[in-house]
Amino acid sequence: MEWKAFWEGSKELPTVALAMRAVVLYIALIAATRMMGHRQVGILSGHNYLVAAGIVSLAAVRMVSPESSLTSGLVIVFVYAGVNVLLSYLDIKRPNAIDRQATVLMAGGRLIRENMLDCHVTLDNLLGQLRLKGAHNLSEIDTIVLEPYGKISVSKKPDALPVTRKQMNLSPKPSALPTILIYDGVADEANLRQVGMDQEELLKKINEQGITDAKAVFLAMLEVNGTVYISV
Repeated sequence: MEWKAFWEGSKELPTVALAMRAVVLYIALIAATRMMGHRQVGILSGHNYLVAAGIVSLAAVRMVSPESSLTSGLVIVFVYAGVNVLLSYLDIKRPNAIDRQATVLMAGGRLIRENMLDCHVTLDNLLGQLRLKGAHNLSEIDTIVLEPYGKISVSKKPDALPVTRKQMNLSPKPSALPTILIYDGVADEANLRQVGMDQEELLKKINEQGITDAKAVFLAMLEVNGTVYISV
C-alpha cells in the first residue's frame, strides 16, 4: 500500500486501507469534538449545529469515497472545530452579535402570535412541545419561552403548580440517586456495602417478589424511597 494514495486517495485502495482511513478519520472527529467541548455536543446554538452537520457530511464522503483526500478532510475537520471554538468564545462575549436570542411565545397567559410567526412555530408544534413538558392545558401556563437552541421553557401559573412538601409542613425527602444492587445476575458488592445491605438481606428482598435465584435477576435497584426495584 502506498502512503501517498492512503492520504490523498486512489481508485485502487484496498479494503484494509479504507478501514484504516475510517479509523484515522474517526479518531480525528473524536479529537475535534473534545476540542469543541460540551457546548458542541449539546448543540446549544445555530453555529454549533452547522459545524456538526458540516463535519458529519464531510466524514461521510471521506469514509465511502476511496478517491477523496483524507489529508484535506482532516484539515477541514480541525478548521471547522477551530472556527466553532472561536464563535463560541465570541458568543459568550457578544451573544447578541453571534447567536439568536430567546423569544417569548406566551406572556401573562396570552399567546404572542407575532413572535410565533416570526419564529415559524406552528400551534401543533408548540402543543407537542408542551405535552413533552407535561403541560397539557394552556390555561395553566403563564409564560412560554423559545430558547435559542430550539427547545421551550414553560412557567405555570401559581395556582397550577404542584403542592410542595414544604407547603404541607412535611419533612424533606433525602436527595440521592438509585443504587444498582444486581446487574445481569451479578451482585455489586461495593454498592451493597455502601447502602448497608448484605447478600442475605438482598436475597430476602428478591424472594419477596417470588424469585428464588439472584442469577435470574437482570436488574435490582435500591430507589431513594427505600423500594427495591427488580426486573428479570
